[in-house]
Amino acid sequence: MPTLKPSRPTLPFDDIRLSRAVAWALLAGAFAIPLPAAAGDDAAAGSWQFEATPYLWATGLDGTLAFTARPQAGIAVQQSFSDLFKILDFAASGSFEARNGRWGVLFDAVYFKLSDTATVTGPRGFATLAADGTVTQQIYTLLASYRVSDGPNQVNLFGGLRYASVEGDVDLQATLPQLALAGRSFGQKEHWVDPVIGARIRHPVGERWTLVGYADIGGFGAGSDLSWQLIAGANYAFSPGIVGKLGYRVVAFDYSEQNFAYDMRFAGPYAGVGFSW
Repeated sequence: MPTLKPSRPTLPFDDIRLSRAVAWALLAGAFAIPLPAAAGDDAAAGSWQFEATPYLWATGLDGTLAFTARPQAGIAVQQSFSDLFKILDFAASGSFEARNGRWGVLFDAVYFKLSDTATVTGPRGFATLAADGTVTQQIYTLLASYRVSDGPNQVNLFGGLRYASVEGDVDLQATLPQLALAGRSFGQKEHWVDPVIGARIRHPVGERWTLVGYADIGGFGAGSDLSWQLIAGANYAFSPGIVGKLGYRVVAFDYSEQNFAYDMRFAGPYAGVGFSW
């Protein structure tokens, strides 16, 4: 299991009562589970077929965040998608799939940047401490796939690795420069690699619609203790090279290290468009 160490001195969160919005932001890594591409007809043996899919995921979250290795000592977090959208600075996500006969490769990349500000006022308004927090999240997933069924219900098996990186920074300002934390900055970075296995089933309904189901499980103590994902969706072929994708997605993480832990579930609808050639 990779050793995870703070990139800079760890912020003493136990001593500073920041808003929940800033606190939960450090777990933005869980947003980054890849959306498996559900492309059109599989490529014939000996020829390559490609699909690029930008997508959006309107997720909320429910769970516990802790700045120790004990989730039971953490903060209960319940945020809707509208709550998260308010502190989102930038996000980009997309997947790329290549297939040749029964074999294929899926690459997924996700980037998030979140920011929020919290203010704590001392007794009788004597002093004010403001904290500006930002979080940058990067996720890179590489999976190999193999099609095991060619019947009406096509089944693919997946296996590979998922790399996750979460970096948080907090800048502190105070109305009294004499305060010990005034003008200081803190940062923390966590990263891990999960082995992942999964399966996808595609069931055509008519000429244009396809129902898609996907499930995976990963971690196994090598990176996170456990992670899993369920997707149920429908694809609509606007043309041979353009496919619209809609569905619902649930992702759960159980991760802990020396000074950081979260037990979190993410759930919400997704939408994307696949371009194949």
